[in-house]
Amino acid sequence: MKGKLTLAQIRVILILVAVMLIVATYFLVYQTNMDKAADFDKRTADTNERIAYLESLQPKVTDLEVFTSLYTDDIEDFIQSFPVKITQQKSVYLIYRLMINTGIDIESITPGEQQPFYYKGQITDGNTAPEENEEETMSEITVVDMDQMIGSTATYTINFSGTTKQVYKALDWITENKEKLSVGDVNLAFDRSSGKLAGSIGIHFYSMLGNGVPYKELDVSEFTFGVDNVFGDFSKDKE
Repeated sequence: MKGKLTLAQIRVILILVAVMLIVATYFLVYQTNMDKAADFDKRTADTNERIAYLESLQPKVTDLEVFTSLYTDDIEDFIQSFPVKITQQKSVYLIYRLMINTGIDIESITPGEQQPFYYKGQITDGNTAPEENEEETMSEITVVDMDQMIGSTATYTINFSGTTKQVYKALDWITENKEKLSVGDVNLAFDRSSGKLAGSIGIHFYSMLGNGVPYKELDVSEFTFGVDNVFGDFSKDKE
């Protein structure tokens, strides 16, 4: 009859539909799943590679732990060697001792602002300041972990004069002092009128809040104050 499909035509159409379903299934289901499987395999390979790398580090970590344990006491002694705070009284007094022990003539002392150098387990550039209440919550005898300690530094600039030998002695006195001191900027020139070197030196003072070392008051009884220098107006009765 006209308009009716023959059995052969129906078979062809069914075959074409089946082929189209197979093709669609391949691209929409099989190929998509294969892409996901390939991506999963890649991530698995990357993870295994990362695990292998971390496992290879384990012996190094173990060695580092052993090495660090050998210096635990030295690290503890170093932390304990810092005073718990920087005071102007002690800083000026140490500068006075510098003058007495080396013979230089100190004309003026300029105290600097206190800045952090160690905070939250990291050495800082002085721009990272502790939170306002952090230092307030720790007393002088508070003991905290090293990554919670707050290290501070202040630079005092002295203007002075002295012979070459006295200047060298002063630099050695600062760097070899049992107190935590270091030499900052040094500016010196030869003074022809006196035959001495004259100029300025910055002295860095350090402290470590949280190491539990109580602050000790100064004992100045063994020192005599002079009259021909910046300390001329000082007296034991005025301290």
